[in-house]
Amino acid sequence: MNPIDRRKFLMQVAAGASALTLARFVGAEEAKPDLDPNDAYAMAMGFVTDTANADAEKFPKHSADQSCANCQLFQGPDGAEKGPCSFFGGRQVPATGWCRNFKPKNAA
Repeated sequence: MNPIDRRKFLMQVAAGASALTLARFVGAEEAKPDLDPNDAYAMAMGFVTDTANADAEKFPKHSADQSCANCQLFQGPDGAEKGPCSFFGGRQVPATGWCRNFKPKNAA
């Protein structure tokens, strides 16, 4: 076996520690952009930026009290104007928005 000298060992430890520190910053995720209401997928899901504008004929189960802020898929803090939606890949949606995948926060 080859003996490892102290200088080489310390350089490897320093390089490993630097890599771990750098990985922490590289893994940090930037905020996603706002969801475009004209996006094909958003349109297919009936997404609107204001729940009052939801198509009542297409979505008869929609009610005026349903909005992104009251949906369990909305990940923004309470009272936020917009926040990430897990259904739309973390893109930002307005708290007043709505889509047909609405799930009440208290639903199981």
